[in-house]
Amino acid sequence: MKITILLYSVAVLLAGTALLGGYSCTKPTAFGADLLDDQLAEYDYTDTLTLQCTVLPEDSLVTSDRSSTAGIFLCGQLNDPVFGRSQSDLYALIRMQDLSPIFKNAKIDSIVMYVRYAAGGFYGDTSAMASMQTLQVHRLATGSGLRWDRDYYSNESLPVDELLGEATFVPNPYESLPLPFDTLTKGAYVRIPLSNSFGQELLDLDSLTLTSDTMFWGKLRGFRISAQSMATPGTMMAFDLNNTTFSRVRLYFKYDQDTITSSRLFEFSFAGGNKFMHFTHDYTGKRVAPYIGQVAEDLLFVQGMAGLRLKVEIPYVHLLDDIAVNKAEMELTSAAPDLPEHDSKLRLADQLVFTEIIGDTATTLTSDVLYSLGSTFSGGFSFFGGFPEKEAGGMGTVDRYRLTLTRRFQAMVDNASGDIKKQTLYINVYPQSRTAARTVFYGPKSATFPAKIALKYTRVR
Repeated sequence: MKITILLYSVAVLLAGTALLGGYSCTKPTAFGADLLDDQLAEYDYTDTLTLQCTVLPEDSLVTSDRSSTAGIFLCGQLNDPVFGRSQSDLYALIRMQDLSPIFKNAKIDSIVMYVRYAAGGFYGDTSAMASMQTLQVHRLATGSGLRWDRDYYSNESLPVDELLGEATFVPNPYESLPLPFDTLTKGAYVRIPLSNSFGQELLDLDSLTLTSDTMFWGKLRGFRISAQSMATPGTMMAFDLNNTTFSRVRLYFKYDQDTITSSRLFEFSFAGGNKFMHFTHDYTGKRVAPYIGQVAEDLLFVQGMAGLRLKVEIPYVHLLDDIAVNKAEMELTSAAPDLPEHDSKLRLADQLVFTEIIGDTATTLTSDVLYSLGSTFSGGFSFFGGFPEKEAGGMGTVDRYRLTLTRRFQAMVDNASGDIKKQTLYINVYPQSRTAARTVFYGPKSATFPAKIALKYTRVR
């Protein structure tokens, strides 16, 4: 450690701000020393910056998929021993495969909904009977139809009336089953028979309604797809409603005067219709409950869906003037081994990101995340990090996340205003609205593996 840097730190301390472990130059510890790249003589290092972390409920999220581009729609219920109960319900419209079908004098044979699993979005326990699910399809209530031309948020729901169908099953998102109507095409899906009375109502729609998607949606109103499970931890299922091979509704019918013995067929697809997810979270009585809305020192919590995020304030960073930031990373270590109620079936979140607030309410990814993703958002997170990795720690290995904030940290240093809003970041699970994953971390005051920022820098004066 250079004496000049030590003197500089003392000078800052005497300048009138009690950093108290904020900015100090320390010898690199095993936790973060690899950041120095064996160049200790050229750089200075600290991992004792003051952090203030607050566990906050996530804001409501836009979950609509009007463009039919999303590949994951969450549906199910988790009973998490640490985070409590989380649920996601799906709302969806279906679109006619062809306009102006001829249904005059048609009589229903059967109507069936098929929904493709999205294996990558499943979260929780999918083993045998532990994840028995009852999936229900309700029709939206009269006067409360799902609009095709507006976005819906995760805190919105729509009333329902009649139950159109249900299925009880154990989901297996990795199985390969043939479709009943196409034995050469195989995949993982669930089949839900719908009520014949509903099918007949579709067949009885007037011909004008069947000439327009919007008029059809007005009469259809839409569906709510929901699942219930009393198991612990339960399962948050995921479906790909935009998969045009599997996700569809098939309507079988005959005409009054048909001479053929087989049924005729008309199909509807979810692709092309609006869809959204409604999330609910209940933390009552669980370990996380007293931390919400509070500054957290020993444990930190993040959660997908419309769950929890971390507010991270670095209050004295503006005092670190005249430095060039070579590398800055936030280091977070999973605290799962210290939680007796932790369920190993609830895996760590696969990806975390830094976000920040622009203006009053708008939220955006930070510059370091955007740099990693690239201009086309296809670059991935290899330059940013934010994913769990096994590392040596204590008497064994730990799961550790490293989140890059080099560019954002330099901007904080360069801003001398001391405005705490300019020194605040948020940590979110990514993609927030498409995953139910969560993670518990050691906090900044933990004696085991404290949350910290590892800063490698150079004096420029």
